[in-house]
Amino acid sequence: MNSLDTNILVYAANRGAPEHGKALAVVQTMLAHPSEWILADHVLWEFYKAQRHPRILERPRSAAQAAAHVRFLREESGVACCAYELPHFAEVLACLEKSRFPYQRTHDAILGITLRLHGVTTFYTRNEADFAGLGLHSVINPID
Repeated sequence: MNSLDTNILVYAANRGAPEHGKALAVVQTMLAHPSEWILADHVLWEFYKAQRHPRILERPRSAAQAAAHVRFLREESGVACCAYELPHFAEVLACLEKSRFPYQRTHDAILGITLRLHGVTTFYTRNEADFAGLGLHSVINPID
């Protein structure tokens, strides 16, 4: 099973970004083969926020536009979705309580563990290092 990070969705939505073409290719692959992909709600909520942020998009989307994009991905694209579940708490906390765990990676750790526990083996992100050591079989940077 494959998944992707918020940054891939943001680059794919931002036609002015130099990363646009490569990110769009990943999203198009996902939409062409939705049964092989799963998106975490966490990613969708971050994507909603990013679409509305004027420092992220030159032309931020309205609340309705951003919500429509999320709704399409969640309900109409055919891609499976998952969310953090309470039984994951112990594993997430065990990761976070390690003395050398960088607090800045908290959300990435929760996302990575959630995806792995939902069967994701391949994860596409610009931030490979942030997902190292979380048990995902393959973390791929499709941009660089």
